[in-house]
Amino acid sequence: MAPATASNTIPYALRFLLTNVEPLFALNGAILLLLNTEMYLSTMSRGAVTTADASTNFIYTELAGGWLYLAFTEAVVLRLVDHISVWRLLCLGILFSDAAYCHSCAEAVGGWATWIMVQDWTAADWVVTLTTWPFVFARLAIVLGIGFKGESGVKRD
Repeated sequence: MAPATASNTIPYALRFLLTNVEPLFALNGAILLLLNTEMYLSTMSRGAVTTADASTNFIYTELAGGWLYLAFTEAVVLRLVDHISVWRLLCLGILFSDAAYCHSCAEAVGGWATWIMVQDWTAADWVVTLTTWPFVFARLAIVLGIGFKGESGVKRD
């Protein structure tokens, strides 16, 4: 039996989100961090933080590097590697980054108790959420095998 491939197992919508849409968002985040750190900080913190201390610029450059790595992994590696086990491993690894990022989103507005108050969300909060959670759920579905297409004669990894 042939090993299961990502293209024959993972629904097209999930593959499209992770190889076409999210890399653009990640690239945008990297560009924003490198060219307009203040806007990035203001967007994430509901305007509470609007300036970046020059002595901490290296942290924003490092974060931009993480966004660029994510964009490359999804736009290039996931397109070239069609093995379901590799997709699952990469998605699992990115979920660790997702956990830290989602926690940082809550920290930026004062913690989870503040973040959970959806009625207080700004337009930027909605943008951050809508450009994060669909991809987190897509990765969770891939790691957990939710919605996978079954094929006879194909070995599941």
